[in-house]
Amino acid sequence: MPNATGRRAPALGRIAAVIGAAGLVAVALTACSTDPNTDCGTALPSGKASQLVEATGKIGSKPKITVPTPLDTTKSERSIITEGTGEQVHKGQVVEIQYTILDGKTGQVQQTSYGSGDTYPLALGSGNAALSKGLQCAPVGSRVAVVISPKDAGGSGATSSGVLVVDILKAYLAKADGAVRPSVSGFPTVVLAPTGQPGITIPSSGGAPKKLRTEELKAGDGATVKKDSIAVLQYTAVGWENKNVVFSSWQSGSPDIVSIGTGQSQLNQALPQSVLGQLVGKKVGSQVVVEAPAEGQVPAAAWVVDILGVR
Repeated sequence: MPNATGRRAPALGRIAAVIGAAGLVAVALTACSTDPNTDCGTALPSGKASQLVEATGKIGSKPKITVPTPLDTTKSERSIITEGTGEQVHKGQVVEIQYTILDGKTGQVQQTSYGSGDTYPLALGSGNAALSKGLQCAPVGSRVAVVISPKDAGGSGATSSGVLVVDILKAYLAKADGAVRPSVSGFPTVVLAPTGQPGITIPSSGGAPKKLRTEELKAGDGATVKKDSIAVLQYTAVGWENKNVVFSSWQSGSPDIVSIGTGQSQLNQALPQSVLGQLVGKKVGSQVVVEAPAEGQVPAAAWVVDILGVR
């Protein structure tokens, strides 16, 4: 089905939806100094089943896939058929993919994205865990075979393994990486976990904001956000009065994909137009703090938004 941004997300049959929403909980910053999302030790290992999957053809074009049948595994595996030359992808990133899904018992194609003329956004770390781990730490430009065990497929009563051949065509930033700018006096204080997730402290003096104010903590140099852009964002909003988290993409385990023009998002959160309007003209890689007055049912809040990409 089309998502909130009008894009059709990949339906992986009995494999759980790859991009999903999660409840909002309080922000908790970890004490470790390295980003745990970049740990390649949690990626799926290569194994006998995944090594039997063959796929030929140009990356990004429909491959010719050969799978001996029946192909089954009790533990999910992955093998990189063709290794790309781009940067490795990690948990917490959105990647653009093309994919083919086959039934391990029969070798029959169940679904393919080729022929649609579009790539599909996949949030690593959200949805089916085995699929995310199967792509983790593979370089952009790679073709990967992932054989998912019935146990990990996400459906009840599964009796055969799922075979996926995935081309990783593009990866968006995992967190804002722009040049650090000096903070502006009077704005909320922002501290960052190694993952990039922000913690926000509301100023103790002064009441809730009556008008919009914006500062840029990091200035990116990527593509420019426009009024009609579909943007890949990470964001946290803390209510000014109650100091509670009122919006957060970080808590879902993946970035959100947001229509700047309508406020509708992949996580099905209708984001305030006033806040999104402050992102127009900013560049990918930027981190923006927005003090926003109450708007409709959304209380006055401090927002921290990482602009990770423009689709």
